[in-house]
Amino acid sequence: MQQLPPQVSTRTAMLQRRINEAKNFKLTAVETLFSVVVPTFFSSFLLFLPGFITVPANTAVSIFRFGKFEQTIKTPGLVWVTPGYERIESFTGSQTHKMDSLHVVDSAGNPIIVRALLEYSIDDPAALRIATNSSLQVLFNQAELTVREACGRLPLLGEKGHDIRSQTNEIGAAMLLDLQTDASVFGIVVQRIAIVESRYAPEISQQMLMKQMAAATVSARKEITQGALNVVRDTLKEFPKLSDDARERLVGNLLVTMTSHVPTTPVLSLS
Repeated sequence: MQQLPPQVSTRTAMLQRRINEAKNFKLTAVETLFSVVVPTFFSSFLLFLPGFITVPANTAVSIFRFGKFEQTIKTPGLVWVTPGYERIESFTGSQTHKMDSLHVVDSAGNPIIVRALLEYSIDDPAALRIATNSSLQVLFNQAELTVREACGRLPLLGEKGHDIRSQTNEIGAAMLLDLQTDASVFGIVVQRIAIVESRYAPEISQQMLMKQMAAATVSARKEITQGALNVVRDTLKEFPKLSDDARERLVGNLLVTMTSHVPTTPVLSLS
């Protein structure tokens, strides 16, 4: 006798229908939008958001990809860069570096103290990054060396204007040319380098002051003597008939009176 399949209860059949309906359920368009499209969009946006950077004015951003240079962005505004790339931000405006109290020896062997000023700007941040790891100390050391070499070619004070104080413009132009040659290699533009103050070191300042006073005194005496001789010459032309003895006394009196550094008292002969 053939056995019949067991009968399924009403409750079991209802559960089976619910299971089948759940497995075959299809999302509507609205449900698909809010459950799949929107989360995917926001996830992608959150991934791309860190790539947006703001480039301020007078600023350059160098991009390095796995240690290799990619590009430099100098245009101000909002830009997008692939997240994870290295970004080096550098100020490209004019900057100033002061060199205070540099102890230098001039061409005469005298110790002097110099203050100098360096004005520069970063033109290629990527080159500076590659060459010096974005350090400006190399530029400052080279600028100090340039100042020392320039001051060593001239005396602090000399004759006919061939000294440091009277040729600061010429010295600055020469230093600018020398320094820019080296600075351009690592992306620096040197705008100006100048000596703003120079003086003798304290240990010799008193002796050099005495030397300057002596030199000034000798120079003044030379001018006074030359002027006195001119006066004597013109005076003798006014009295062509004087005797030799009178001419001698006149010349002597005029020279003594005009070249003496103290007041003179004329003496008249009674005979």
